[in-house]
Amino acid sequence: METQALHLMNLESKDKKTGYIAVASGKGGVGKTLITINMGRIIAKNGKRVLIVDGDLGLSNVHIMLGITPSKNLYHFFMGEATLEEIVVPIEENLAFISSGSGVRELVNLPPSQLKNLIFRLQEYAEKNYQWVIFDTPPGIHFDTTALVSSSHIPIIVTTPEPTAIADAYGLIKVLNSDDKVKEFYIIVNKVQSHEEGAKVFEGIKVVCEKFTSANANYLGSIKYNPRIIRNIVNQSPFEEGFVRELTNALVRLPLNIKPYAPSFWERLISKLRR
Repeated sequence: METQALHLMNLESKDKKTGYIAVASGKGGVGKTLITINMGRIIAKNGKRVLIVDGDLGLSNVHIMLGITPSKNLYHFFMGEATLEEIVVPIEENLAFISSGSGVRELVNLPPSQLKNLIFRLQEYAEKNYQWVIFDTPPGIHFDTTALVSSSHIPIIVTTPEPTAIADAYGLIKVLNSDDKVKEFYIIVNKVQSHEEGAKVFEGIKVVCEKFTSANANYLGSIKYNPRIIRNIVNQSPFEEGFVRELTNALVRLPLNIKPYAPSFWERLISKLRR
């Protein structure tokens, strides 16, 4: 079932740079982290090397879902207390993970030359070893979220049919569009009772985006609510066949054959940290 997205996964040529995906939401509890982990696994199983970075900085929980306890994280690297190799945790073949620790906000206190050097070292490592880097970002419109999402190639917004989740998803899109000039967004509606409900939620978001912003909302699809997933998460095994199947169908609609453009993800991130 995961091979349904294979034709898109194989479109990148050897000379293409690493692609960056940011998974975000307007509020917590919508399944953003679960989608991030499964997305990374699906792409990895289709032969691409994937690095998941827990961008929910300071409140990271990707490692909890995976049952991993990293001894070092991205903060230790930036503080000179660990090498990149020491903070990367293998999960499965082609799939690895970095815990971010205290967050990018700590980085603004570093001297600009040191910050630039460290980020470019991270860029060199990521683009030498991985074809896709996926960030799980904090919910809401925090600086960490807007910096990572607006710097990425593919911003994915996760929501649910809950009215507050829909309103907050639109609020996040509006801020990213007005403040950071992000135009393209990709929407996943999680925890739906039916796919018709998911399509209805998306249409509502699309209408307000067209009316009040210059953002273009693209529908990836919906994922049905499944109580078995909760038990899997409790058991620190965030993979469930039905969930994976529906997320795979959504990934087919992603532009995973994107071409790199300048400035790079890391250059854009540096400019936002300096702002």
